[in-house]
Amino acid sequence: RNIVIFGETGSGKSSFINTIVQKQLAKTSNDAHGCTSTPERYPVAISNKKYVLIDTPGLNEGSVGAVPDVKAKKLLKSLLHELMSSRSDDIGLMVYCARRATHPDIIVKACKKFYSGICHKRVPIILIVEGWGSKQDMERWWVTN
Repeated sequence: RNIVIFGETGSGKSSFINTIVQKQLAKTSNDAHGCTSTPERYPVAISNKKYVLIDTPGLNEGSVGAVPDVKAKKLLKSLLHELMSSRSDDIGLMVYCARRATHPDIIVKACKKFYSGICHKRVPIILIVEGWGSKQDMERWWVTN
């Protein structure tokens, strides 16, 4: 099954992949700009089941980033259409990665466009928010947002 990891630049999409597979598979960067310029497919086995983890260029990078936001959105849209077509293995899960400082409206807008608009809510989706300093920070974020 295909697992699409998408979200903002610098939100830890590639690091999430490396954490799941417990090795350095996806290229990562501590830079403010993204390091994934096209969707990258990583075939993996987890608990003896085969998956393809798909790392995507970061959203909301602006026009001067490694992948301008408009291009990143077009690449993601094209990937999702391809995977949702009958010729494909479909999508088993969508993983939205966000930074803790992300305004909830940005998360909602992306989910409406990609999850609701393209995938028609037929795919499970989870939200991963990175950058917690403490359990209290996390609880406060959830209550606030």
